[in-house]
Amino acid sequence: MRKFSKTAASFLFLLLGFSSCSKKLEPDTTLIRNSDDSTGIDSADSLRYLPGDEFSPAGDPLIGVNSDLLVPRNKDLDAFNDPLNTIRPFDPIYFGFDQYNINSSERAKLAGIAEFLNTNPKAKLLIEGYCDWKGTPAYNKSLGDRRATTVKSYLMDLGADQSRIETVSIGDENAIPNADGEQAKLDRRAAFVVTKGS
Repeated sequence: MRKFSKTAASFLFLLLGFSSCSKKLEPDTTLIRNSDDSTGIDSADSLRYLPGDEFSPAGDPLIGVNSDLLVPRNKDLDAFNDPLNTIRPFDPIYFGFDQYNINSSERAKLAGIAEFLNTNPKAKLLIEGYCDWKGTPAYNKSLGDRRATTVKSYLMDLGADQSRIETVSIGDENAIPNADGEQAKLDRRAAFVVTKGS
């Protein structure tokens, strides 16, 4: 009985402690504008727009940007004239199912990319590794990384400067779900983005 009364007393003490710590929560009115009543809650009238609340104008059009977004790109911005410009001048390298080794049929493409990097010292290359829809996203992310890294290593073996080559794994993020065999072949690739370096 004594043990029960100690347990009950401890429980009662905790219950009283929690109830004394509770605090009545009041609405936060610091962000409410035009609050007129003492409750701190706005009436419908106080939420209407006031003369100073008009939406700001859209502003002047950006210099050099045509308002018609369907106009073809200015050819003067192509290649490396625009420091923010990126281009995809090279065909992708394709891989076999669940493979990251480079087929002999794809190596000529990489020789051309290495030559381009060697003759354009300001160019930087981003290698994107892609996968088809089969497999888990985590596995495909890893496989995409291995594909991009293998291509980078091969380009370095051909004399390309490794400091100007980056890799990223896209995995199966852009893959077509439940694609047939022919489409899935196109999803298993490494693609190339070229940017102008500083």
